Amino acid sequence: MSCEKALESLARWLRDQREAAGLSYAELAVRTAYLAETGAVPVGCSADTLARAASGAVVPRLRTVLAYAAACGADGREGERLWKRARYRRSLAARKKSDPLPHFRYARDFAELREALVDLYEKDGSRPYEELERDSEGVLAHATVGRLINRKTGRPTRQFVIAFARACGVRGVALDEWGQAWDRAEERRLGGSRAIRQRSVWSPFQAAQPYTESECQVTGIPGDQPHVLSPREREAAQSIKRLRVPARRGVERKRSSVLRWPEPSEPAPHTRT
Repeated sequence: MSCEKALESLARWLRDQREAAGLSYAELAVRTAYLAETGAVPVGCSADTLARAASGAVVPRLRTVLAYAAACGADGREGERLWKRARYRRSLAARKKSDPLPHFRYARDFAELREALVDLYEKDGSRPYEELERDSEGVLAHATVGRLINRKTGRPTRQFVIAFARACGVRGVALDEWGQAWDRAEERRLGGSRAIRQRSVWSPFQAAQPYTESECQVTGIPGDQPHVLSPREREAAQSIKRLRVPARRGVERKRSSVLRWPEPSEPAPHTRT
């Protein structure tokens, strides 16, 4: 869908809601002012602002769309969805990139992960940085978000990626997938498996039983976030119980003959006086 079609879909939806409610723009403005006084919507809107929002000439503000929908008695979630799509299509047109962005599930390094985060931010409507900071309860500093969006920062932390995705509306299993995307980028930065590099004191004999399938999926690294094991790590984990130290029988027999303490019934060894 092009930018013009997405914007026209939003404008048409707004006009349809007003016609279904049977209200003029002046009456809508009165209703939005009343809803703003009661706290149902952030701000009231004038009749000119409401008419401009439904004209399809520009992408209106989200608060204007929500106030318009509330005054008409319509579902604000549908209006927000159409508004986000119109904003995203407008940002794609301004980006002027012919090559499509890779999906975040296929991000291989931090450069691709950063582009996926920017794309997620634009799909969420490119909201103000302060609003993301408020939604994340201060985890996302608006200055750090600005550096990320403007591509002026280095690699983000795992906590930042998950908090950013949650602030942009990602929920459930998809949050874990964003964390796994960070793990892949970090693994590539280190040039190998993070689990093998960071487990400097790990020994296979510390585990008496092999990992289960669920443990192989989310085995945690001491002092770090859960890490998804690679196929090579999973194979190594499943073979832990098969690791045994071969008995060095010759050495053990020699040691037993030299170091064995005599039994009480045996005569003491001859010693030179």
